[in-house]
Amino acid sequence: MRINGFSAATGLLCLWASACGAAHPASQGTIRFTGSIVEPMCATNAHSGTQLDVTGCPSASRGNQFTVRSVAPVASVNGASLRLVADSGSGRFYDQRYLLVDGRGQPVKSGRYVVTLTAP
Repeated sequence: MRINGFSAATGLLCLWASACGAAHPASQGTIRFTGSIVEPMCATNAHSGTQLDVTGCPSASRGNQFTVRSVAPVASVNGASLRLVADSGSGRFYDQRYLLVDGRGQPVKSGRYVVTLTAP
């Protein structure tokens, strides 16, 4: 059996070209995401100084996290946080009520605080 020199050389050239072409260097670029928020967020309402209502929350946002930061510190308040006092239960939307309390669990009656809601 005789192998044609031209076809053997062509075969080796194709094999070499495909092996060299497989190892492309990683390129750099930018990935852009576009879209929209399809669920409405919770509505919040702070009233009477110590209560915070969170209403109309979609069930996907259950597990919200709150952080409380004192803007005008009060010496008698140590470690203010929110305590859940009412929950409408399960369903597509839910409502919750929180109470601003100090480190001992007593309602905070003075000071200025920034409450940040972080949704999952």
